[in-house]
Amino acid sequence: MNTPAETRAQIEAQITEIEARIADCQRRLPAHSIPPRMLAELDELDEQLADARLRLRSLDDQT
Repeated sequence: MNTPAETRAQIEAQITEIEARIADCQRRLPAHSIPPRMLAELDELDEQLADARLRLRSLDDQT
């Protein structure tokens, strides 16, 4: 999962970046006829966010 060199600050920075990318994607979503590529992008970002949060919890459990 996380590398030994990965710090809490690095993971938190990744979470912040992913959350910003999700917000940007949501702002760009049209009201109707959402392109499948946008839904796929949002889904991928959600998965990345869940993974980063899991790594952060794992790091917290180690301390």
